[in-house]
Order: sequence, then C-alpha cells, then structure tokens
Amino acid sequence: MLESIHLLQSLTSRAHVTLVGRAATAIYAILRVLDVRDQWVLIPANTCYIVLWAVLRSGSRPYLVDVDPATGNITRDTLAVFQAGKPAVVIPCHMYGLGAPMTEICAWAQANGAFVIEDATLAIGSTVEGRPAGAWGDASVFSFGQGKIVDVQLGGAMLTDDARLAREVQRALADAPVWDDRHIGLTNQWNALYWAMHQYEDANPRLLELYPKLFDLYGELTAYRLPESYWHDLPDALRHLPANLAHRAEMARLYDELPVRTLARPEGSTLWRYPLLAEHRNDLLQHLWEQGVHDATRWYPALRHMASALAPGISQQPTPGADRLGAAIINLRVDEGVSREDIEKTAAIIREYFEPPRREGRQEK
Repeated sequence: MLESIHLLQSLTSRAHVTLVGRAATAIYAILRVLDVRDQWVLIPANTCYIVLWAVLRSGSRPYLVDVDPATGNITRDTLAVFQAGKPAVVIPCHMYGLGAPMTEICAWAQANGAFVIEDATLAIGSTVEGRPAGAWGDASVFSFGQGKIVDVQLGGAMLTDDARLAREVQRALADAPVWDDRHIGLTNQWNALYWAMHQYEDANPRLLELYPKLFDLYGELTAYRLPESYWHDLPDALRHLPANLAHRAEMARLYDELPVRTLARPEGSTLWRYPLLAEHRNDLLQHLWEQGVHDATRWYPALRHMASALAPGISQQPTPGADRLGAAIINLRVDEGVSREDIEKTAAIIREYFEPPRREGRQEK
C-alpha cells in the first residue's frame, strides 16, 4: 500500500493519499467529515449514479448541475444557475477523461464559500489546465475499479494537502464494512439491474418507483474498505500508466478520422472512452451490435430521473445539456483490451452505417 501511495503522491504532488474501497467511499467520508448534513452538494447532472448515492447516504442534499453540451462538463455558467441557497460542496468531474474548467469552477466555489472535491475518476494521468488531474480542489478522488483507466477491479483513493482532513477521513472509515463475497454478489445484482433500467427511464416512468427500494437494498455498496491483499496489483498498474495513456491516445486518433462528432477535447486530456455523438444514436448502436461490436454502449445518462425518485422533496432544475448528451453518446473502447485492428474494424462498420444509400430511411429505434 505504501508504494501505491508514494506513486500517487508523485503523480499529483498531493501531500496526503488515503486508499479507500472506491472513489464514492472517499466522497461519502469527506462529506461526513465536513458535517454538511442537509446542506447543498452540487454534482454534474450526468455523472455516475454512485456520486449521487454518496451524497444521499452522507445526509446531504444533492443538486444536479447541467453541463456544457460541447464538453460534457459543468462550468462556471452552469453553476451560476444554482439559486437554491448557499452551496456547501461542489464535485466537478472530468467526464470521459476530458478536463473540466477547474480554474473557473474553483474560483466560483471560493466566491460562494464551497468546498471542492475534484472527481478525477475518469482522468488519472491527464493534465487539466497544466496541472495533474487529481491536484485540484480541496480534495480529489481516483477510482481503480473495473473499466477505469487504471483498472485493478476495485479500489479508489482520496488525495488532499490537508493533513487533518486525511486523518479524519481515515477515522470516519475505520468502522466501514470490509469487502467480502456478499458485496460481490450485491454488486453483480445491482450492475445487471441498473444497466437495464437506465436505458428505459424516459420511456417507462414507472421504473422510477423501483429506485427507492433498490437504493435500500444496494446502497451499502457506496462505502466499504478493502482487504490489504486487494492492493497488490496497483503499483504495477500505476507504473504502466504512461504506456496505457499512449495506447488510448493512439486509438482515439483512429476514431478522430471518422466523419462523426465527438466532445471537445482540452489539451492534456486522455480519454476513458471515446464519446461518439450520433443524431440517431440507438439506430447506430443497434447496427454496431448486429455487426458484433457488443462493447459499444450508452453512457452517461442524466441523473434527473433517479434523483427525483430518491429525493422527491428536492426540486431539481431542468438539465437539457446533460439530457441531450445522454441521448446522443455512444461509448467506444480505447483501452489496452482493444487493438488497432479492433478499432479499424469498428470504424469501418461506422463508416458503412453513414454511407448515404444505407443511411437513407433509417429511423431511431
């Protein structure tokens, strides 16, 4: 564990690193330490559901901030829409690994007296406005879970320059449950349910009636500790990070040659997934699946529906930017599990879809 901590300190220049069960565990613990129960925590409307869960389980009040549809990230302008009261915490995320405008976000937070937790779970190894991802805000979080850039199946980290905060987070998690076979079973169940449900929230609003019960059943997956043995693979994965990032950049360049749209990519960004934007997203996605590209997926959906179901007493403003992206993005893998040949095959299938004779008459499904 010490080697992993030293590597993360070197990567970010942060003074203190605390290894945790998952990034959401760190967010939950920070919010508990800050004692912001019943206070506003601002999160991107299109971030991962587990951030919303961490806010709710900490006793805070989540507010979904809309995003710039060109970048997928919150900005000072989208934060300025918040008029519900005094914000206690802001949790910006670098969606898809694309750097959020942290200088302006941190300036807005400071002017409004809000603590900043940088969610760098999708951006480890990137730079954001010339600084390492994970080096911004009062604290930051990384994830090493399945599918993340550094993937050792489980785990996360909280990083800060505040020694007292680091100590208090460790103390707050001392009694957290330890990951075991029961947690594995719960995780598998929840993943199978959520991946299916989130696709049909718009079409079938009654699905929202299930979320409170599911939150009760699976909410404990928000915060846990890992046995020390789970950290054995992390040092090697961190040392391999430069090669990992180089591969992702090469694969992204192949997709950049396609006649398609994607999100704006700030300098220094490394993609977690390639976010392809398609007007008839579901139709193109079905075409990819039919041609054998089964790991092309939808993501990240706006959390408006889940938030309204889990916190019905909290009025959320419309989030048209996040809703638009949630209906348009296809995730394409760029990690080391896919080769140049894989990418070229997928790119050929996408080009074939957009050929005028074949494209004519296609309808959104």
